[in-house]
Amino acid sequence: MRLDVVNGHVVTGDGRSYLEDASVTTEDGLITGLHRIRHLPYRVYSHRVLDARGGLILPGLMNIHSHVVSFGPLCPGLPREAAPKERILANLDTHLLQGTTTVLSLDGFALPFENDAINKLHPVNVKMATLHTPKNVASGEMGGNRLPPHHRGFTAEEAVSAGAVAMGEVGSWATTGATYEKNLRLERPVSVSDALALDAAYLSGDDLAMVRIIERAGLGPMSLDEAKTLVRETSVEPMAVAKEAILETIDFAPRLGIPALCHTEPDTYDVVREVAREIGDKLVALHVNYHAAAEEAVGMAREVRGHGGFVEVITADHFGAGQLEPSPDTAFALLSEGLVDVLSTDYSGGYHDAILLFIQKAVEHGAVSLPQAVRLATSSPASIIPGLAPRKGLIEPGYVADLVVVDRDDITRVRTVIVGGRIVVEDGRRVDR
Repeated sequence: MRLDVVNGHVVTGDGRSYLEDASVTTEDGLITGLHRIRHLPYRVYSHRVLDARGGLILPGLMNIHSHVVSFGPLCPGLPREAAPKERILANLDTHLLQGTTTVLSLDGFALPFENDAINKLHPVNVKMATLHTPKNVASGEMGGNRLPPHHRGFTAEEAVSAGAVAMGEVGSWATTGATYEKNLRLERPVSVSDALALDAAYLSGDDLAMVRIIERAGLGPMSLDEAKTLVRETSVEPMAVAKEAILETIDFAPRLGIPALCHTEPDTYDVVREVAREIGDKLVALHVNYHAAAEEAVGMAREVRGHGGFVEVITADHFGAGQLEPSPDTAFALLSEGLVDVLSTDYSGGYHDAILLFIQKAVEHGAVSLPQAVRLATSSPASIIPGLAPRKGLIEPGYVADLVVVDRDDITRVRTVIVGGRIVVEDGRRVDR
């Protein structure tokens, strides 16, 4: 089947090219031509002509850091129960309608048949990571959570043989004040800011601050000693195990021949530095903008890059919920310094900002150009993780026809999504079911 996308402006994904008044031809799921002409003549040869109406034609976005997009156990630090099918499909719908055509699930305990099953239900291409190593299993079983035997006994070697393209998310227990675990223990909601403040007060030995946080968060009649036990068991002890898991990647990533995607925030900088020194370009330091001031994040990114590693920035929830990362300043600083290799969303408590929204805001801020930003969410992740999306991420003849059409003046308005040459979203709505 031949599908032509005409009357648009093409951002190819190479980080430089912005082609005005261009069209893209596809046939049997592959891009067959990139033409500097608005309307292709002799449209009789096409099965379908899609008018981009002056919009931007982009490669399908690739998100190498997503959660709750596949069947199976979730990563350490997320809810212990497997997510229901309806929640997973709704999350994938969100990604698809935001222009993402490939996601890497970093809930790395999933088994191949679970990943295959979700791919049969949804057009987004879900790729598998692995956490099937001793230290990651130990981290996953913190707090009495026991992995099912078939997940616990599976090995990273088996996972790679079955299609896993990365290790990840390694060290994810070390996150957001273990907010979910605190909610679970207390059987009541605790905000991310209060969970983080409680941890910070404990680590600094400030008992008065802990008492004030207990009162402010309405956690009474919890005693000071009970609060300390809560922090120790949900944050401090799991953090120690998470760091051991990060260090374990030194042994596994080079041997497996896949990159390790490691949780990076100020509390894990020490072990991520050590991993960077040892495995170089087999490391992707995740969300270097996470819970970090601009200066310290820039310094960390330079160290990772200096050893050949790669730096990820997450969109987080800066422009929406604002509960995890209210300000994009650190992310913009990293972009302005040219220290970002890939843009992803993470889960952000289920409230992640769309990649295209983050790109639009970053371009408006002057931190990056549009072609550069698009590369960070298309061809760059494809090259960093070789098995992620072969022959995807660029608008070039011979590449897979994963394409997105968005408004030129507001790139967050996703009109059309094409996966493998097949239209799955049109006029902002799914049309494939």
